[in-house]
Amino acid sequence: MIGLTPRQRDLLAFIEGFIARNGYGPSYDEMRAGIGIKGKGRIFELLTALEERGRIRRARASARAIEVLRPGHAFINGQPYRFIPIGGA
Repeated sequence: MIGLTPRQRDLLAFIEGFIARNGYGPSYDEMRAGIGIKGKGRIFELLTALEERGRIRRARASARAIEVLRPGHAFINGQPYRFIPIGGA
């Protein structure tokens, strides 16, 4: 997880594990308790940073709607798009 702070890595790992176990994303309180942070505001900051780095995507309509994205994937006009490196001469 290159380019992430330790807290961002912790939160991303927690989210991935939670989704794998439950089939849906964790609430702010579950994330806060899961990585040992007291304030919900800090969770919001970490989620925003993960979203800006292309590691997650959140749906604004639901607090639990978090999708973990893989590096090299992005969304253009709401559609999945994968960046493919092309070698040159």
